[in-house]
Order: sequence, then structure tokens, then C-alpha cells
Amino acid sequence: MKPERRLWEILEQGRAGVEEACSLFDALEPVEPQVMLGTWKGRELPTGHPLDGWLEKTGWYGKAFHNTEYVDPLLFRTPFGKPLALPPFPPGSVVNLLSGARGAARLRKMEWRGKTSAVMVYDHLPIHDHFRKVNDDVLLGMMDWKGMKRPYFFLLARVYT
Repeated sequence: MKPERRLWEILEQGRAGVEEACSLFDALEPVEPQVMLGTWKGRELPTGHPLDGWLEKTGWYGKAFHNTEYVDPLLFRTPFGKPLALPPFPPGSVVNLLSGARGAARLRKMEWRGKTSAVMVYDHLPIHDHFRKVNDDVLLGMMDWKGMKRPYFFLLARVYT
């Protein structure tokens, strides 16, 4: 079965096992960082991870990739319609304000699980979000947080404005 079709089946079922999510991620094609520029709406892919449900409860909207040096990794819904970028960790925002830096992450290419693909590297946290292409408008993300025993999965859908 094609990975994209299997992903939609998993979403209809509402949950996947972590091994199945890893297999699906591994079967998908890499994505180039430049293809990711723009705003993306996020959705969790539940696998029984301790973080499952947390982002959605906080009002997570998605991510914005302005360029490879300036990424807003956490956009949140607001009552005003436009998503708001908030830093993932307050000390990082102070450092960014003092240094004149914008965003809280950068976009690079990295080899991960046998393929070289886009990865979002947080500036002040030991987290890498690795991406694979589901189709031209949907990405599967796998969060690798240093010290966490299993990955956290999410989807990003391109927002056209």
C-alpha cells in the first residue's frame, strides 16, 4: 500500500502504533528546505506518545518557515484570525530579543533514518523536527527530543494565502 494512502487510513482510525508511524515515515520521500517556505497548519498524529494531545490543547496552529534562518516553530490560534508566533521557551525569546535574531529555529538538511531531508533545528532546545513528503502540500514530521525515548509525530499542511 502506498504510504500516503496508509497515512489517511491511520488518521481515519485516529491512532497508529509508534512502530507503524516510524515505518510510514521511513517509506516517505525526503523534502528540500526551500519547498517548505511558507506557513503550515499542524495536526498531531497520535501514537500513544506522552505529548499526544498537548499541542492541540494549547491552541497550536502550526509552523512558519520564513527562510532557512528564520523559522517560527510554534504558531498558535488567536481570536483575531491570524496565527501568533510564540517562542517555545522564554529564555530563548530574551536571547533573540537582545541579539536582534528572529524566529526560534532554523531549517537545514540532515541525514536521519537513512535519508537526507529537511530538519528544523530549535535554537535553544535539544529538539530536531525531521520532515518527509506525503505530497506537495502535506508533510509528516517526526520530533526527536534528546532524552525522549520515542518520537512524537505530527502533520503539516501548506496554507495558501
